[in-house]
Amino acid sequence: MNKKISAKIKKLPAKSGVYLFKDAPGRILYVGKAANLKNRVSSHFKNNNSLIGQFRQKIAAIDYIETENETQALILEDQLIKKYQPKFNIQQKDDKSYFWVAISDDEWPRLQIIHHLKKNGHKLKSDLIGPFTNGTELKKTLRALRKILPYRTCKNSYEKPCLQWHLGLCPAHKPDLGLKIQTSKLKNDYLISLNALKQLLRLYAGEPIRTEAYDISNIQGTDATGSMIVFAGGKTKKSDYRKFKIKTVRGANDVAMIKEVLRRRLNHPEWPQPDLILIDGGRPQLNAAVAVTANRFHQSALIALAKKDEEIYTKYSGKTLRLNALPLYLRLTFQAIRNEAHRFAIKYYRHLHGKKFRTDSKENRRKN
Repeated sequence: MNKKISAKIKKLPAKSGVYLFKDAPGRILYVGKAANLKNRVSSHFKNNNSLIGQFRQKIAAIDYIETENETQALILEDQLIKKYQPKFNIQQKDDKSYFWVAISDDEWPRLQIIHHLKKNGHKLKSDLIGPFTNGTELKKTLRALRKILPYRTCKNSYEKPCLQWHLGLCPAHKPDLGLKIQTSKLKNDYLISLNALKQLLRLYAGEPIRTEAYDISNIQGTDATGSMIVFAGGKTKKSDYRKFKIKTVRGANDVAMIKEVLRRRLNHPEWPQPDLILIDGGRPQLNAAVAVTANRFHQSALIALAKKDEEIYTKYSGKTLRLNALPLYLRLTFQAIRNEAHRFAIKYYRHLHGKKFRTDSKENRRKN
């Protein structure tokens, strides 16, 4: 390894991203992704790395692009390989595939994991979510989410229940069809639930979906405040943060306060509509949010996350899901969003409480 390359590697960040090996004229020889750019690029120059051994002497420069996470690095890597067709990306050029979640366009949409896009006939990105780098982790995640967001995987007709239906994990079958109105409602509920699953999978895939999180801060109902914070994927969007001083609720009633905050948020149709709404709290807070947003944010996925037991609640199932059942990236993302909402609410509460304290102190000094 020459001194220039060695010096470049030492300066690489220990962050996720994409790296590019270039020759002297500037042609891209190889594109790779990394969870840790410094460690990954260094590993290529070990003596036992046969791939780099084929063209090590041709490498004259190393460039890199940082990303928010490894999934984004994967997507960028794929885009760069397709654009530049590097000579030594043999595996990627030979159609090395990753995992995607495909949602069919059936009357009762069916979910499946696919490996080769062309072979499976999925050419439209609108029915695909991904890519995902770890198939085992993806399957485990889908099994976990199915407990709170049941979905269809079989090809059975509506009249013929499958095993998953008997286990309460598929809502798309019913032995007695009954009234058409009932069937229509079941189907509509399923499509809403499926949309929620899509948003969580999009977040898992690293897409920059808009997540709005709400929290309430007060002590025995005094100086109560609400916060709305916004994430685009895994990154805060502080320009869209909003603060709410509770006006209509007296006493310690977080449920009523959540309703007030969401009603006031709905008075601003000019604000972008969220893909995902996260409420701090459990079933009561979730039900309050559902009651307020049902007719306006029906396209938004709505979940609640309780601090105490770290459990996720949805309106689509009576069951709950422990946060630690999800992969690390999703778990950390949810915790970061919830903690940021709590931090922002506390900050505003302390501001109002401090302002009131200073005013009261000033009044007392005047009286004395």
